[in-house]
Amino acid sequence: MSRKVYRAVVRRVLVIFNPISGGGRAAAASVGVERALSEAGFVVCRVATEPGPSEAWLDGPLAGHDALVVMGGDGAVRAAALSASRVGVPLCNLPFGTENLFARHFGMSRDVPALIDRLKRGRVRRVDLGTVEGEPFLAMCGIGLDAEVVHELARARVGAITKLSYARPILRQVFAWRAPLLRIELDGALWPLPGPGFLVIANTSCYAARIDLASRSIDDDGLLDVCFFPCASSIGAAWWVTQCWLRRQTRAKSFMHQRAQRVVVSRDDGPVRYQMDGDRPRAPQDAVVVTVEVRPKAVPILVKSEK
Repeated sequence: MSRKVYRAVVRRVLVIFNPISGGGRAAAASVGVERALSEAGFVVCRVATEPGPSEAWLDGPLAGHDALVVMGGDGAVRAAALSASRVGVPLCNLPFGTENLFARHFGMSRDVPALIDRLKRGRVRRVDLGTVEGEPFLAMCGIGLDAEVVHELARARVGAITKLSYARPILRQVFAWRAPLLRIELDGALWPLPGPGFLVIANTSCYAARIDLASRSIDDDGLLDVCFFPCASSIGAAWWVTQCWLRRQTRAKSFMHQRAQRVVVSRDDGPVRYQMDGDRPRAPQDAVVVTVEVRPKAVPILVKSEK
């Protein structure tokens, strides 16, 4: 696929950092990043992320800048994506989160010299933005065992988390989870399902633990990849995870895959639990119908220059 990119001219850089990301490491590192960028010739402003919609704390400071550097994990990138889209400022990520799906997908790291090179010689590429009930995601939305783990973790969370923080919620859900019976509409048409299972609605191919469930996903095609994995319990989900880890899920006859611009998911026997890039929604968390949509090429991303 041909991807349209254009040269970025970056002089003024806004650096935002998640105060709790990486156990506070992002906040501490932001001081050094600000100094390094200033020494490289950029005019730099540094701002801490805040809870709540980004228009309340980011749109104003972002206006007038040429690039946005997000120091944090996927949650910080999600918070920044809508502002970057509205203001039209390309973003990049210095990853300090747990999984860092966005950074992995776009080949971004904590290397500050590489960041400076990206700001000086990078290109801007516009990618799609997914939304669930208006809240953004850049990688994927999950409805199933992963969502239940994320919800349980969030209920008990009191600060920064590590990969070890997921151990107890995963163990509990392995024994408790039963796959929901979902009703799915793709662009207004009912998608017949064979029974219960879990669902991944993806904008990129990246997923947690490098188990990429939606391996066919393309981030700028104006469509969401909808992958359904039929199963009844965590045993079936584990089988699918193994197939995905081996890159064999598309060979399975029961694997279901479609693409759509709008996905409506509902169920009759309880709320539709979902997670977005590893975060649970702000509200409501007990919806029985959720709408997932794509905004084509909505977010400008500062990508590495191709030599």
